[in-house]
Amino acid sequence: MPSPYDPSWVFEGQFRAAPEGGRIEVGRLTTPRSTEAILAPVDLVVTINGTEYVMAVLLDFPGQRLVIFTDETNGAETPEIGRWLVLPLLEPGSTLTVDFNQATLSHHHLNPDVFDCPLSPPGNHLPMRVEAGERTLIHHTTRQN
Repeated sequence: MPSPYDPSWVFEGQFRAAPEGGRIEVGRLTTPRSTEAILAPVDLVVTINGTEYVMAVLLDFPGQRLVIFTDETNGAETPEIGRWLVLPLLEPGSTLTVDFNQATLSHHHLNPDVFDCPLSPPGNHLPMRVEAGERTLIHHTTRQN
């Protein structure tokens, strides 16, 4: 269920070239848990309330960049494994709008038996409550007579 749209969660960000190698070890939601070196060619730099945050951006799906982040709502009000920001495939040095209202739950939440989604990379934690975007699933039940 998404939170009401809040324009205070929209920022200008920039893609910055990632350190040499361009791959980071990220956990996967498998049983047992596994890790994988995922291509992470850029970092997202965004300033929130005067503080600059740098988050790894994964290239896990063709044609898009993915920021998986956690924040102070995780585990209680949002899933412990984090939420996603799907961003355009832009080059390092590009500026872009970072809209946390567009944060979504991972595919794992929709069908954990099928999707072994990546977890939030180390360093992609925002030390604040991000009360924007999708926060929980709403399960629709059909009433049977």
